[in-house]
Amino acid sequence: MVYFLLIIKTPASQATKQGELFASGKLAKLPDFVKRLHVFIAVDEGILSFALYETPDDKMFEAMKAINKRATGYFAIEGATFKLYPLMEIKDALALVGLG
Repeated sequence: MVYFLLIIKTPASQATKQGELFASGKLAKLPDFVKRLHVFIAVDEGILSFALYETPDDKMFEAMKAINKRATGYFAIEGATFKLYPLMEIKDALALVGLG
């Protein structure tokens, strides 16, 4: 499996708009092969949203496109930004440095 971490940063003044957009059903739908495992919220200088996704290895590129498409919906909120990180499990990461 492949994992992605989506981090959305929203100004505190836009928190209500972010929540409304998330709950509205107006964001792009994710394909069935992309499973959202968790959504976490933290309060910092603004609102930080962390969403963890899982998809089969052979669907990595399609999943990345779908998650990015969904996340661009947050551009309707002034000051919102996002980053999408493909994640590796430690066993895979260690192999990158010759330890696995």
